[in-house]
Amino acid sequence: MDPHLIVQVIVNLVNNAITHTPAGSHITVRAKREGRFASVSVSDDGPGIPDGEKDRIFDPFYTAGGGLSDGSRGVGLGLALCRTVIEVHGGIITVSDNTPHGAVFCFTLPLEEVPIDGQ
Repeated sequence: MDPHLIVQVIVNLVNNAITHTPAGSHITVRAKREGRFASVSVSDDGPGIPDGEKDRIFDPFYTAGGGLSDGSRGVGLGLALCRTVIEVHGGIITVSDNTPHGAVFCFTLPLEEVPIDGQ
């Protein structure tokens, strides 16, 4: 696993939460073990993501609320790159609703033992 890329995924998810939530919103980052996987989630209590956009937000050049990038928003590559990094590492990334409002981005990565030299 490339830890720098995984950190970049987390930074991107947190930055998106900051960008798409109003001032005073809460953003939470959690990590836990779920069997043979590590699960990391970034949740917020902002306006959330419309159901019709959830399937497309990981597509390259797609930006929430406006379809394809038009220069006034991000270029729409951040979440596509997050998905690629997570999938290359054997994981999955999803988005769901936070209750009562907001979004939760969650990714899982397989856990495995790392041999220590000489042992």
